[in-house]
Amino acid sequence: MIACGIFSRTNPDAVFTFSKQLAPERFSPSRVIDLHDNSDGRIYVIVSGKVKISLRRPDGCELVVAVRGPAEIFGAVRLFDPGSKQVRATTLTEVVAVPIERNQLLDWMAQHPEIRYQVLRLFARWAKARADALVEFAFADVEARLASRLLCLMKRFGRRDGDGVRIVHDLTLNDFSLMVGVAPEGICTTLLNLEARGLIRVEHNSILIPDVQALASVRAMDAWEVCCA
Repeated sequence: MIACGIFSRTNPDAVFTFSKQLAPERFSPSRVIDLHDNSDGRIYVIVSGKVKISLRRPDGCELVVAVRGPAEIFGAVRLFDPGSKQVRATTLTEVVAVPIERNQLLDWMAQHPEIRYQVLRLFARWAKARADALVEFAFADVEARLASRLLCLMKRFGRRDGDGVRIVHDLTLNDFSLMVGVAPEGICTTLLNLEARGLIRVEHNSILIPDVQALASVRAMDAWEVCCA
């Protein structure tokens, strides 16, 4: 709990007291976590494992917008937009997460105003990430979009491996397809092209990036650069 961003400015003793009011839940891999079974909404703080966050339209179309890991949260949109049913959370691995009910979080915000500030910062960061993703979908080719997603995964889940960085992503080819917005065949071709250029090495359930700067050179401009061009 203390490692979670929304509590990073709160006294650790207070966070410890909060945590004693909570009980962790365990979810098996490939489990769709029901974010709509409570009318008031709740957030989950991930203790261990990975969760895929996607937007799903009524017609079944889906877009993967994020992969969350330990100390990160999901389900926050339901706190402030209870009618929203587009957000879907699916476990990629076995996950242990701590649910926090809406009323609990609001009470803690009232007692510790710095939590409100951190929640606003979190929403601002998510909004920027969504804006950047929209710009990439509008202006970037498939290779640049895939490179950008790999770099985002690297920042969150990358681990040093020799001179490179290894990403154990736990994503399927279809997940990458929904993340980049292209058919699985296109993802496969693009991965092979990047590998042939020495920018990545695809292995079972992981991708090795030998040279981070080289891969970064193929990613698209960010939203600020495009808007100001």
